[in-house]
Amino acid sequence: MSYMAKDERRAAILEAAIKVALKEGLMNITTRKVSAELGAATGIIHHHFASTVELRQEVFRQFTLQSHQAVCEKITGMTPPDQLFHLLDYSETTPEDPVSQLWNDAWAEAVRDKQLGQVYSDSLKVLHQEAVRIIEQGCLTGHFQPDTQREDISIKAWRLMSVSFGATSISDIDSSIMQPISSADLLKNSIRCELGVKAVDDW
Repeated sequence: MSYMAKDERRAAILEAAIKVALKEGLMNITTRKVSAELGAATGIIHHHFASTVELRQEVFRQFTLQSHQAVCEKITGMTPPDQLFHLLDYSETTPEDPVSQLWNDAWAEAVRDKQLGQVYSDSLKVLHQEAVRIIEQGCLTGHFQPDTQREDISIKAWRLMSVSFGATSISDIDSSIMQPISSADLLKNSIRCELGVKAVDDW
């Protein structure tokens, strides 16, 4: 491996580890596999990460930040209702997708590993913050007209996230179980009910 500054080398290790995670699963990350992907000695990895557990945690943190940034770039320029829908819609994914598998691996392990659980929790908070930002922007532009007398926008955002995650989990088990409504339709209906989307947005 050619010479790199400390931060660059650490970033390269994480990128190699993300590739391993997407190919073989988060919990199958080992220093041997990452070093092979990186083309470097295992000692370099041990120099930057105290343990495989720490490496997995940082891999998931970096992966979620990259995924979130990619989604935010994709929805730029859309109307607030479409931004919110595409931010929270996972109906195009399948349990077999490497990205979905990585999320599922992380969730299963986060239940047992409190430190990974904190990383997972942080990723949800970032998503929630973006959802709140979109809703607030939509209120300013008149796309959303929610009743905020009883509940604030933060609660509505958490509920929409819960609808999205729950519907996706059900669909992953059996894609026909919610027929005739799909998880995407359920999310759109929930956004309408929670936020009073204007009819002009063709929803």
